[in-house]
Amino acid sequence: MTEKTGLLEKSIKTLRRNGLTGLSRKAALYLARRAAWRSDAWSKTLDIKISRDHLLREYGSLIKRNEAFRDRHKGRRCFVIGNGPSLREQDLSPLVNEITLVTNSFYLHPIVGEHWQPSYYFLSDPAYFEDSTDLSLYRQLTGKIRSAPVFVPHRARDFFLNHAVLPPERTYYIAVQEGLDKVWSGKPDLTQVIPGAWTVVQSAIMAAMYMGCSRIYLLGLDHDWLSHGGQHLNFYSEQSVESQPAGNLPGWTYKRLMESMMTMWTIYEMIQKTSQAEGIQIINATRGGFLDVFKRADFDTLFLDSQSQTSSNESMK
Repeated sequence: MTEKTGLLEKSIKTLRRNGLTGLSRKAALYLARRAAWRSDAWSKTLDIKISRDHLLREYGSLIKRNEAFRDRHKGRRCFVIGNGPSLREQDLSPLVNEITLVTNSFYLHPIVGEHWQPSYYFLSDPAYFEDSTDLSLYRQLTGKIRSAPVFVPHRARDFFLNHAVLPPERTYYIAVQEGLDKVWSGKPDLTQVIPGAWTVVQSAIMAAMYMGCSRIYLLGLDHDWLSHGGQHLNFYSEQSVESQPAGNLPGWTYKRLMESMMTMWTIYEMIQKTSQAEGIQIINATRGGFLDVFKRADFDTLFLDSQSQTSSNESMK
């Protein structure tokens, strides 16, 4: 008896034993599982579309104002700046004439003043848009940041309608939606709904892509929350790592922190994949830190050509 003949006889015996009813049951189970899977995927897609359409109806007129920034800096480089502790040792003065996108509490940085102003400002922490928010921080912010457009999430609209703490003519809204990672194709369009970012820096990177920047350098993105206990540090924190209390953030287990980091990293990977497809370079120039999704660069080397040109001009005088 050949191997093929043996397999055929075994199949016939299985058919006789199960009959059409048995085979039909297996087929029905398979089809049911496939239908359930397709239904689940279809329902998720439908939910995303319904939510997106709702956001566009509710906030469409606000986000259409972002058309003014489309490809505004096409082909140029920019710097997206977080608030990590590495900024304490980072000389930001070379950025005075660069395109800079800064975030959250950057107005506290000592460099901000008459001769150094950021190009754009981004706020996304919910603490900035709650009824309990200390409005004096906006007086400090607007006192330091004199002309930069300020980008905020769409959910902050009602807060700013109730509290006139930012100049409306330079306040811009970004409509963000969770769950778009599976349907995001091409660089973000700030006049539409964009994927929900996990951090304010991620929103700023998406905006830089929309503005047409071809090289996006990252600074102050230490992402070192898992390396020590207690509150995470910023450049303006009075505490050092050594003075941090043992343990995790209140209400956060270490597992939850790790899961949060996984989500954040997944979004960074999504941004990297899209930027590569669009021919955009994203380079991490932070001193140290743990963000390894993007290739690294030494911040000081980014200005060697301009320094050489300055030296050459001075020698010719």
